[in-house]
Amino acid sequence: MNRGELRHKIEIWEYYETTTTNELGEKQRLKRKTAETFAKIESRIGSLLSGSRPADTVVQKTTMKITVIYKNLPSILPKKNFLKHGNIRYEIDYTIDTDETGVWLEIFCHEDK
Repeated sequence: MNRGELRHKIEIWEYYETTTTNELGEKQRLKRKTAETFAKIESRIGSLLSGSRPADTVVQKTTMKITVIYKNLPSILPKKNFLKHGNIRYEIDYTIDTDETGVWLEIFCHEDK
């Protein structure tokens, strides 16, 4: 991986619970931005929803691979974090440290609509 390929600015957000409760007695789940970094964003797999003709084929869900330099970032976990690139929000499915050096982190996620 070449650092020059990291051309997309992304934001890392996290969900957190407050000590206050809502009218149902549930703890409120809020979100806050924890970091910004540059990343490489690649489309990986698309699930198709087919109609009766090939022209009716619609991509329903696309899995994205987002690669970041892992150093100096907070831990990134599914269900705890999500990513934003501009107005697009990505929910994290899983993460992989492929070279096991703690340098590059691959984040597999899908667009939240």
